[in-house]
Amino acid sequence: MTKTNSTIVISVICFVTLCVICLRVTSLITGTYDEKPVKILSSISRTDTGRKLIHHYRKQLIFLIFCKVKYYEDLKTAEREERYFVLAGFIFAGLIALFASLVSLVLFIINGIKKRAPPVSKTTLVLTLLLIILNGTIVRLILASACYGNYDMQSYEIVTDIVVKGGNVYAETNRYNYSPAWFMVLGTLKRIQHWFPALSFHFVVKSFLCGVDLLTLAFLLLIARHEKISIIGTAIFFYLNPVSFLITGYHGQFENLSIFMVVIGLFTYVKLKSKPVLGRIFLWIFATIGMIIKHNIFYELIICLNYAIKRYWIKLLLFVVSVCIFLVLFLPYLDAGSKGIIRNVFGYSSDPQKYGINSLFNLPVLKYVFIVGMLVFPFLLKSKDIVRQCLLGMLFFVVFATGFSIQYFVLPIALGALRPSKGFLFYSMLGSMFILGCVFNVFVPILHLLGWNTAWVGALCWFVIELRNNKKPRKSMAEIKE
Repeated sequence: MTKTNSTIVISVICFVTLCVICLRVTSLITGTYDEKPVKILSSISRTDTGRKLIHHYRKQLIFLIFCKVKYYEDLKTAEREERYFVLAGFIFAGLIALFASLVSLVLFIINGIKKRAPPVSKTTLVLTLLLIILNGTIVRLILASACYGNYDMQSYEIVTDIVVKGGNVYAETNRYNYSPAWFMVLGTLKRIQHWFPALSFHFVVKSFLCGVDLLTLAFLLLIARHEKISIIGTAIFFYLNPVSFLITGYHGQFENLSIFMVVIGLFTYVKLKSKPVLGRIFLWIFATIGMIIKHNIFYELIICLNYAIKRYWIKLLLFVVSVCIFLVLFLPYLDAGSKGIIRNVFGYSSDPQKYGINSLFNLPVLKYVFIVGMLVFPFLLKSKDIVRQCLLGMLFFVVFATGFSIQYFVLPIALGALRPSKGFLFYSMLGSMFILGCVFNVFVPILHLLGWNTAWVGALCWFVIELRNNKKPRKSMAEIKE
């Protein structure tokens, strides 16, 4: 059986299984109270293993209540059955995430990391892509509906309430650390949710981000087709990557929106080789939009400008224009929100987890060394491949960041799907295991024992491998022999 046929068979089995699960446990997906899961959990609780399982997930519930996640606050005085139903939802989400991750691992192994696409008919290619998209979307939407999310989703609720009332986000809450772009999106999503009141806000937000993943996949496939690399492999490595669907489906963070803009910029650049000036303009525009959406990828703008433009004064001018556009967006909120903007946006630093550099050296000065490093590193890249340069920038951030949040692990996945390697697979495996077990995500038992540095080791290995590739000139697919 060929790789493609094996991929189709496994994808069909996964699709049928997910559909059956959706039909049998609709209440857990929609959050509509049903006594059946409660009875099952009550019977399980009579065994030693069952009690340990419930105690494990109760820790996640207590954590969310402690973080004052509004969605769970009323459970402080809830009846025992209601708590059991919520805990059943946690367990269900963990099982779905674990099942999908195992399927992804099998598909990763089957498809390997060869960039050359095996010859397949158009019908087979379309069928395989359709199954990949269906499975990836169903998993994301199940997690999006069954799980509220965590502290960040509660922050979105707070911010959206301010936006809808016409308030100044930067003056009224300290739980927003980005440019106005994202709260404008949240305001629009809240209005959509008002039109469809049966849908929860957290589901609307995460469904939107699922759509962003779909669009990102579309542009990744266009790049893969242009470069004559495996379209099926690219789709599997991105859309069925557990790091991707766990962050989008459960967490609901919007790193993928800024990455999407970078991917569009890269597509326009490689597609418009015959019109280089136009390609550079589009690359700059979309890299700028990506930075505006989430400024923790500012280094991607530097990499793109440094790669595409030769004259240093033009690079500097365009970077200054990008920064000015970013700053101008804050002007309408300065009167009342200037302190909040300075403190919560420009002074914000992610939590100093026991991760990477912070786990080895606890020195405040390292934060400033890291910032300088992010400014300098783009100019040290020598690869003739712009995708690989942008990938290295993201890996540098993931490896050396002195403050870290779980959603940052998704940063290199999209571009890694275009440049798969043993390092990419190793990172995807370790990153998925850590996120699966993390209390900020689905909190799968046993995997919760893995520390932050589990994923960091994967990132470090991948970074070293890509640094070695950075020194090599990129070969065209015509030059790569079987």
